Amino acid sequence: MNKQIPVRIFFWMAMVWAAANLFAQAVYIGFYGVPFDGLAMIDSLGNWYYLLVAIEIGVWVYVAIFFVKRLLFRVNSSTQIQVNH
Repeated sequence: MNKQIPVRIFFWMAMVWAAANLFAQAVYIGFYGVPFDGLAMIDSLGNWYYLLVAIEIGVWVYVAIFFVKRLLFRVNSSTQIQVNH
């Protein structure tokens, strides 16, 4: 259960997310001639907006913890190698 997700998976998740956003924006512009109106989208969500913000914050916290753990693991492993020599 303590298995970490490889960095490659995070990279491809970010690339798919970015590509999906660009594609959705292009399709929307193709249909309506203007880009998404972020404020109108937020207003249309009503109170669900707060739930989505909480989920997004949770995802970003998870990603930050992932990278901090990787950084600490690399720092700890490199200092242990130097001490053992």
